[in-house]
Formats: sequence, C-alpha cells, structure tokens
Amino acid sequence: MLHRVTDALAGSRDIARRALPLLAIGFLADTAFIFIFLIALQSYLPEKLHASAAIAGYALAAFGIAKLCSQVLSGMVSDRLGTRTAMIGGTALLLAADASMLPLAHVAPYAIVAAAAVEGLGSSVLWPALYSAGTSRFESGEKSRFTAALTLATMAALLTGLGGGALLNMFVPFNIAMLMSISLVAAALTVALRTPVSAREAAERKTAEVPSLRELPAVLRSPQRVAFSAIIVAESIALGALTAIFRAYGRDIAHVSLTREGVLLAPAAVLGGLGVVAGGALADRVGARRVMAPGFLTAGIAVLVLAHWTHPATIVVAAAAGGIGFGLAVPTIASTMMALAGGAGARGGIIGWFMSMDGLGHSIGPALAALLLPAFGTASVMLLVGASFLAVGAIAVVRRIEDGADTRDEGRTRSAGAASGPAPVMRNAEVGRR
Repeated sequence: MLHRVTDALAGSRDIARRALPLLAIGFLADTAFIFIFLIALQSYLPEKLHASAAIAGYALAAFGIAKLCSQVLSGMVSDRLGTRTAMIGGTALLLAADASMLPLAHVAPYAIVAAAAVEGLGSSVLWPALYSAGTSRFESGEKSRFTAALTLATMAALLTGLGGGALLNMFVPFNIAMLMSISLVAAALTVALRTPVSAREAAERKTAEVPSLRELPAVLRSPQRVAFSAIIVAESIALGALTAIFRAYGRDIAHVSLTREGVLLAPAAVLGGLGVVAGGALADRVGARRVMAPGFLTAGIAVLVLAHWTHPATIVVAAAAGGIGFGLAVPTIASTMMALAGGAGARGGIIGWFMSMDGLGHSIGPALAALLLPAFGTASVMLLVGASFLAVGAIAVVRRIEDGADTRDEGRTRSAGAASGPAPVMRNAEVGRR
C-alpha cells in the first residue's frame, strides 16, 4: 500500500505540470475574487471611500444568487461551445465585472451590486468548464491528484488574497489596488486564450450529442448521481454551518479568545493541508470511495467530540484528527464529480448541476446555523455539522459511490450506439445509470 501511494505522489509532479494552465486560471480568478469581495468591498469601500458597509453584503448576495441560478445553463455552455471557449467567456465576464467596479466605486457605489451579479455569471461559466477540461485531460487514476492540486491552488489564493490584500489596504490606494486585482483576471483570460483544447475533448466533440435543458433531468436521475448530489448537499451544509459558527465555537464552547482559538486549531489546518496532498494520491490508487467514506466519518466523529469536550489538549487532538480526515476526503468530492460527469455531450451540464447543489448547501448551512444558534446554542450547530459529515460517509458506503463510472457506462453506451447506428440524444441519459 505504502509503495503504491509513494508512486502516486511521484506521479503528481507530472499531473501538476499538465494541469498548470487550469491551476493558474483557478488561482488567479480566486485571488482576485477574494481580494475584491473580502478586502476591497469590506475595507477599502467603507473606510477609504466612505461608502455604505452594506454594499459588500448585497454584492456577495448578488454574486451568489446569479451563480446559483445560472450554474446548470452555464455548464451546458461548455458542452455546446467547448471548454476553451467557455473558460475564455467566463474569465472575460469576470474581467468586465471587476473592471467596472473601479469607476463605479467612485460615482455609483451601489451599482457594484449589478457588477457582482455579472461576476457570479462569469464564475458559473468558468468553473464547470475548468473541471470539464480537467476531466478530459486526466484519466480516472489521476483525477483525485488533479483536484488535490486545484484545492491547494485555492488555498494559496485564499492566503494571497487575504494576506496580500491586508498589506495593500495599509499601504496602497484603492485605485492601484483594484488595478492590480484586475490585472490578475486579465492574466487568467490570457492563460485561457493560450490553453488549447485537449486531444481527447477534440475527438469527443466530433461525435458528442448534447442534451437539451429539458432532457438533462433524465441524465441526472441515475442512482449514483442522485446519491452524489445528496453527498454534496450534506457536505456543503456542514461547511457552511461550520463557517458561520467559527468564532461562536471558541467563545461559547472552548471559552477562549480569538487568538487562542486560532492557536488551538492551527495544527488541524496544517494537517488538513497535508492531508489534501496525501488524499489525492491515495484516492487515485485505492479508489475515491475508500478514502471519502473513512475521511468524512473521521471528520464527523471529531466534530461531535469537539462539541462536548473542551479541554485544550482534547481540542487540539480532535481538531487535528478531523482536519486529517477532512483533508484526505476533500479531493474525492471533486474527482467523483468529474468521474460521474459522463461524456463530452453532457459533462458541463452535469458538473454545473453538482455545483448548484454545492451552492444550495452553502446557503442552507449558514441559515440553519442562524436558526439553531440563538435557540439551542453553538453545540446544536456542531451536532448538525458532525451529523452531516457522518451522513456523507454513510451515503458513500451504502450507495457505493464509485469513481470510473463514467468510463464503464460510456463504454456500454458507445457499444450500443455502434451496434444500432445513430441514436437519439437521450442515449446520454444512460451514462452513469445503474
């Protein structure tokens, strides 16, 4: 087992090299988003330009609503136009939105809300295309390491956007800081323009049949996709609720200051990041389900322990165990999404659907936390988070969510098509069906 994982880690360098354009686009787009929505709108705008602090909240809401409502349709754009065209279109929309925020901040700050909606539309076009492009570039034994690398790129973007943004806020005027952020999105667009379509995608698009929006539900009704949709909703509910009570946990359960809370949870963050790397390699070798299930079960148990035991040593150990479990499992979510996305004809739409489920859960989680927190306390939200993680692990075990389902079922579909000649587009509904 150890030898197989070591070989997988060694192969990760080649995967990262082949994924570099996609990783660069994701990193640049995420960094710009984090700076604009968490630093520029929440610090620069009210403190330096004396605009309303409420604009940031409205902008984030507009972004989320636009992204959620357009995610499936935007995913289908990459099916019809190709991933390269969709990535170019998505980054172009991001560039237009971010560039418009600079003058709007001075002349009509509330109009930034409309620009944020355009940003949400651009994001809904970009990300399904990016994952779809990754699906066509990597085999089933490489997908988890690709998604692990993409997760690390997002983590690096978070650190860069927040850390760099905090420094810019102290030393750099708003206009220059915004221009630097806009340049990041322009760089992402440049990379998208220079990224060719993979040979596999080019070959698939010659014969791919794209289902209409009316036919897409039949594609999504396969048992594995329904079960995986439930997994995504449960996982994102847990993450959304956990984010909403980060400080409440330290204040009400651990009874420590914000600084002390950060110190107690720091080992979990470090081990979680290391777990992402190991989880991607392990999942590619033994299968995503065999890593997903124990990883989320471990994270769920750890959260339940944290909800009841408050000794500092217990917090450090339980949080570290949860961080490792969650870190190991994180790459399996995106790699399973890619594996269940099917062939080129419906891949973007299916990924868009799964991302819509993620957005839905991230909306439900904080809302449930807001309802439970004043009525039953922080511990009740921690129980919800732990139960949701346990539900993810249980579904993965019971429903036997497997990677590679797309390859096996597409093989059967193509064989049937070859035997019977041209088939109607609804044949794609059988991709992934059990």
